[in-house]
Amino acid sequence: MPIETPAESTRALSPAEQAQGDPDHHLWRNGRLWWIAFTVHLPGWQKERVRVSLHTADVAEARRRRDDLLRRYPEERGCALSLRIGARAARGTRRSAPMRSSVAA
Repeated sequence: MPIETPAESTRALSPAEQAQGDPDHHLWRNGRLWWIAFTVHLPGWQKERVRVSLHTADVAEARRRRDDLLRRYPEERGCALSLRIGARAARGTRRSAPMRSSVAA
């Protein structure tokens, strides 16, 4: 059985699908401008974190530029996007297993 690389095992999502749970996914505001951050998978099991200024202070324009960049980037760079499927966990919540009681029954 062939071994899958991370790029082959990651389901490709359109930017519209990705933004359904959070319209500002991958975006953050640094000063007055919006930036995008995402991860790409490269050949040989390598990953690279990409951070790019979108050169706009308007969030609606930033979303359009994000969607365009996420569509074009893999084709132009010969890589695969690593996009999270599903909604992000709420801040302040823990994903650990429930605590067990230390008292013997």
